[in-house]
Amino acid sequence: MSGFELRNASVDGRRVQTPNQMAVAVIQPVMGNALIDGDPQRLGDYWLAGRLGAGGQGVVYEGYDPAGTRVAIKVLSGDPVRDPGLRDGMVKEAVSAQRVASFCTARVLDADLEGPRPYLVSEYVEGPSLRSAGRTFEGGELHRLATAIATALTAIHDAGVVHRDLKPDNVLLGPDGPRVIDFGIARTVEMSLTSTGLVKGTPGYMAPEVFSGERAGPAADVFAWGAVVWFAATGRDPFTGEALGAVMHRVLSHDPDLDVLPESLRGPVRAALSKEPVQRPSARELLLALISGDGSLDTPRLLTGDGDSGLDTSRLLTRDGALDLPRLLALGAGDGRRIGAPADDPALGVLAEDAYATLAPEDKELAPELFLRLVTVTDEGELALRRPRRSELPDGVDRVLAAFPYLVSDTDPVRLLRPALPLAWPRLRAWIEADRDGLAVHRRISTAAGRWQEHGRKDADLFSGSTLDHALSWAAAGRRNITLTPAERDFLAAAAALTRRRSRRTRLAAMGLAVLLVLALAAGALAGWQSLTLAEQGDKLAQQRDAAESARLAAAADAARGQDPVLGMLLSAAAGRLSPTDEARSSLVASVTDPAVAVFHDPATRPDVVRALTPDGRSLISADPGEVKVWDVGTGRRTGGFTGLPGRQLRQVAASADGRLLAIADDQGVGVRELATGRAVGKRLEAPQEVDLTVAFSGGRLLVTIGQGVYVYDWRTGKAVSLPTMAGVAVHPDGTYAVAGPTIWSLPSGKGRAGFRGVCADCASFPAFSRDGRRLAVSDDAGLTVYDTRTREEIDGIAGWEPGAVPVFSPDGRLIAGVGERVTVWRLGDDEPLQLGREPDDRPSAAAFAPGGLRYLSEGTVVTLKPAPPAAKELDGVRLSEGGGSTLTHALGSTKVTLNGKQLEAGSFEAYDAEFTFSRDGRRLAIRRGDQVSVRDTATWRELASLTPGFSAVSEPDTALPTAKGLWTAGEKTFTLWSLPGGQRLKQVPRPRLLGWAAGADGRLVGLDADRLRVVDLETGRPVGAAMTLPAQPQNVWFSPDLKRVAVLFSGKAGVWDTATGAQAGDWLRVDGAAWDGVFSPDGRLFAFASQDNTLSLWDVAQGRRVGPVVGLSDSARSLTFTAGSAELLAIGRDGVRTSLPTTVERLAETACARAGRALTEAEWRRYLPGRPFERSCPTAAAFRG
Repeated sequence: MSGFELRNASVDGRRVQTPNQMAVAVIQPVMGNALIDGDPQRLGDYWLAGRLGAGGQGVVYEGYDPAGTRVAIKVLSGDPVRDPGLRDGMVKEAVSAQRVASFCTARVLDADLEGPRPYLVSEYVEGPSLRSAGRTFEGGELHRLATAIATALTAIHDAGVVHRDLKPDNVLLGPDGPRVIDFGIARTVEMSLTSTGLVKGTPGYMAPEVFSGERAGPAADVFAWGAVVWFAATGRDPFTGEALGAVMHRVLSHDPDLDVLPESLRGPVRAALSKEPVQRPSARELLLALISGDGSLDTPRLLTGDGDSGLDTSRLLTRDGALDLPRLLALGAGDGRRIGAPADDPALGVLAEDAYATLAPEDKELAPELFLRLVTVTDEGELALRRPRRSELPDGVDRVLAAFPYLVSDTDPVRLLRPALPLAWPRLRAWIEADRDGLAVHRRISTAAGRWQEHGRKDADLFSGSTLDHALSWAAAGRRNITLTPAERDFLAAAAALTRRRSRRTRLAAMGLAVLLVLALAAGALAGWQSLTLAEQGDKLAQQRDAAESARLAAAADAARGQDPVLGMLLSAAAGRLSPTDEARSSLVASVTDPAVAVFHDPATRPDVVRALTPDGRSLISADPGEVKVWDVGTGRRTGGFTGLPGRQLRQVAASADGRLLAIADDQGVGVRELATGRAVGKRLEAPQEVDLTVAFSGGRLLVTIGQGVYVYDWRTGKAVSLPTMAGVAVHPDGTYAVAGPTIWSLPSGKGRAGFRGVCADCASFPAFSRDGRRLAVSDDAGLTVYDTRTREEIDGIAGWEPGAVPVFSPDGRLIAGVGERVTVWRLGDDEPLQLGREPDDRPSAAAFAPGGLRYLSEGTVVTLKPAPPAAKELDGVRLSEGGGSTLTHALGSTKVTLNGKQLEAGSFEAYDAEFTFSRDGRRLAIRRGDQVSVRDTATWRELASLTPGFSAVSEPDTALPTAKGLWTAGEKTFTLWSLPGGQRLKQVPRPRLLGWAAGADGRLVGLDADRLRVVDLETGRPVGAAMTLPAQPQNVWFSPDLKRVAVLFSGKAGVWDTATGAQAGDWLRVDGAAWDGVFSPDGRLFAFASQDNTLSLWDVAQGRRVGPVVGLSDSARSLTFTAGSAELLAIGRDGVRTSLPTTVERLAETACARAGRALTEAEWRRYLPGRPFERSCPTAAAFRG
């Protein structure tokens, strides 16, 4: 089933009449219905397979994206042009769904809300709804189901969204656990009740207060949760009736019998079904009680770890004592995954493959013939469907058609019943790819042959010249799975015969020119040679011109990136496509690693415009002397504003914390207006035109600077409190006091007293409160200090804070951004930033955390940075196999390791004391713990050996290396080879004094001898190659995969040496900081270096030049590898985040285009590539939309 569900009026599955103000109800989608006349076959990049359901709101389709991923697509009914409310409703649905973290919910993947058919794309959940599953739940299974639904509600409410229609129909039992779907009538907590008083939902699951006309809040969802859990246990709706009034009466007066529930659920469900919303627990409290297992809603007791369950709930607290919500959600989601329902909803590709498997061998040969005639490729290179006549199809195809009745029609012409099949069926995709170039040729042949037949086989309709040559060449040697029909063969034969006849007619005329031809041969030979030389020179000049143009464009991209990151991406992609120069590659790396992911430009460019970013980061306010405009930064659409300003010169505007008010500073003072209506409110503060004036909201007051004076102004009363300070000022969210430097000023008295200890009194400082007022961050010359506002004690600090950067808290207070010359995001408690600071061309004037990431305003541009990764479970071990085929992690305190997403039992571990090493082919994994090592088969997890070989007492990397020969272990004075499987000792060789060692693909062990400074074969003791001249004792050593090169790290620089010649390859690589890892690309041309300061750098070995900028990571990379073909660099840190960085120009350009989401406009092309014909710099940009 999809992640959407459509409604018409019903109660408990029966159709009823409802009042005009009640748009409620349920229709279960009919699975697998084919498309009907009027349905689209494609929506954007998605191909449709059939209808999942239809109702008053619209239609939900099963679709497939270009990669063949199954999705659900909801398309609005009605005309959004005539009824803009339809489009607005879908925008709200998309906003609601995209704000919710994907814990036990169906994610919204994409949306196109501006086209003639607005649609939303959701992940497809394979499984029945709780109502249609036809079963009940009990015991632990019911508890886990209740926990999963509570997890979804907690994630929904944490995003500021109220679902408003939770019911059994909107809980899908997917293979990976329950999912809550359908945000079609969800609301964010900021939305107000509509003016019509419209009540939406399903009556049997509505909370009592909703029937009383109150707004459905989070407590209403909690009530519905209790009702859904009761339904799951009984298979019956808890509040039923023959008519709507009867259902309402039951909801308002009846209490279901809870004895059917297990003891652990009775308390939470009883509390959830309370008639009074204030008596119901929050979803977060429910989830904590359910995870604890004892059914207690005593949250403080549970968080101290005093519950009756085996779960230590106190571990759900962060360092500052707050509830660790991501960890709580992860625990709840993990509980839900244990009750995943088996999928009985096969995708199109599975159905097609099953049908194909039933064919006899001779019919399997006919299948590609049939399906390749059902598709074609247009002149623009786009895949399209076609409907061939039965006469086009080979004999025996009826047997193939009979095997695919669900997918292909048995009509004339034949057509695909499921248009998405070319994307959904991997086998058909492979056939299409193999014949893709020929499909366009075949389309032209088939069309022309049909026209030739219809026109009476006239010569004028036959191919000739190069068109015929291409067609004959393909028909003779280019075809793979397409056999020409007799009519097509006749057409090509006739065209070839006509060409031969015409050639004979000209032969006599040609003989008359033979003598002249002989006489011209000598001159012709010379001219031909000269022509060839000129052509080669022209090609070379064109390549040089393209390379120069590529380098120029790369420089332009680098210059544009600071102010417009999207333009920087597009220009660097154009540079790479023009010529794969080193400059283009470096610029592309900068584009794809830029933390900026989106940009919005204020359409207003007048010099008298002033701007502000709303505190939630969602909107840009643009004001000129006559009008205020409000723009949605994410969509680029105007969402509000007003006219009627008096025409005065504006100095600044500022929005209140809730976005309802706008302070406008003009050349005569400061006034406040309602942002929605433009109505002036409160009292105006007058200020002389001759002095500087700035304004900002803080703690419900206005901070106004007039000249050198700072005032806290209450615009409601007109009272201004003057603060004798030159420091930055912040007002506590409760409005009772202000902080400036080391002083606290009581409000409204203005009386000063000693403030927070340690704040610099003689330097510039910039304070900021967290949204809940529990923390104060102060930036000064010493860095950033964070205080607990209740105790005034220092609780955190960031020494690497940029001096003068203004702090900005995230809404939950866990992240903090520094806004100065650079924009940097930190997680409180971490020593390093989550991402390297971005340096705008112009210092930002404002910044705010939005759901899509941090946004900052610089001049007239709002730049969105990628969201910070969530705080991860603490890992004490991570490793990538060579080539990246396998990923291993180990969580602190766990007895299991996670290999490629699968948890496997591995025994007990001491914290941070394990070493994990893959064999070169990734088939074996060595786990060293202390003096013991075990080796596992990564495919079966069978233990191949368990040894205590006698390791060196010194901590060293790679002391246990599984190889093609067996397991090599490093001792104090020897290396030992052990058999795998079995663990028998095969040989032991002396260990010289080494700087580092490695194993080749054949299992040969080599090392860099510290005394001879050359690579030696450790099994034979013989040198491999020449001696090297190293300037000092290196800190780290890394071998290339083929052992032909070795990289050595010294203080602040790394060098690469050729192991055969002993010569240094290229120049020094100027790296920063100590290393966690280093790795060569398979071809040896690139070297990647992971520093301990959360950065990653990529180097061109031959040139000794860094490729692109230093890349900031969310955590220091502990393991690096390149994929096969050196196409990508992979990195993973102890946060478990796997980072992928393309390294080829082609892949980099594709990634840059994907991030940009569009191509260069014609105006941009003319500006940056004058004189060149316009073309799409990102040919596949449409594929990346959204």
